[in-house]
Parts: sequence; C-alpha cells; structure tokens
Amino acid sequence: MTPEQMSEAIDAAWAAFSAGDLDGFVAGCAEDIVYSDNAGQEPLHGRDAFRRYASGWFEASSDRRASPLRKTIGSCRVATEVRLEMTHDGAPLYGVQAAGARIAFDFAMIADFRDGRITRIVAYYNPASVMQDLGLPFGAPA
Repeated sequence: MTPEQMSEAIDAAWAAFSAGDLDGFVAGCAEDIVYSDNAGQEPLHGRDAFRRYASGWFEASSDRRASPLRKTIGSCRVATEVRLEMTHDGAPLYGVQAAGARIAFDFAMIADFRDGRITRIVAYYNPASVMQDLGLPFGAPA
C-alpha cells in the first residue's frame, strides 16, 4: 500500500465517522485488528470488538466530527493528529447520561497497515479533558 493510499484510507475512515457511518468507519480494518488506548482499558481484539467500542461514540452524539490535522506516514504506519468535536446528546458516555455537553479534544492515533487493511490502532488522548467536558472531575465515579 502506498503512502498516499494509507493517507486516503485514514481520511476515508474519519469522513465516515463524521458522517455517522459506523460501517464505513470500520470498513478499512482487518478482521484481526487490535485497538488500544492510554485510557486504561484492555486492548480490543477483532473488528467486531472495535466496532462495538466505536459504536459507543456514535451513539453518544448526533453531530460528531473528526478532523485529521496532520499525518506522518511511513512504509506501513500512519500517525495522525485528530481533533474530535461532538455534542453529548445521545447514549451515556463514560457512564454519564447525556446532558448536551460539548466535547472537544485532540488526540494522536497510530495505525499499522498490512495487505491494505488497518491491523493495529493505538490512540493517545487526555481522558481528563473529556471528563471535564462532561462535567466530571477526572477520576470521579460516574
């Protein structure tokens, strides 16, 4: 896969996310994808597990928007800085009922590719900023 194709795959995934297209968001993922982030949950294994996790973000907001800001592309890896903005007007998020809070945060995502598919995603973000946007002090019980 060329660097341009990997870049386009990342852009397509975030465009699908912003359009509310969960199937399109996970379409570029391999069946055996592994997802992890720095928020403390155990790594997720498989496209179905990743889809279930991602669906929580889709269900929590009617107006989510992800904007890739910058990408660094290697031979089989793309590191992307992303800005995520959404209104929490749907399903609970982090155990918090929706109250219309506006959430906005930046994060970094590293995606590994194999045979044209994303096989591993590692995301780094500040969960405290999301908790604060939801009206919770970081570490408070939900």
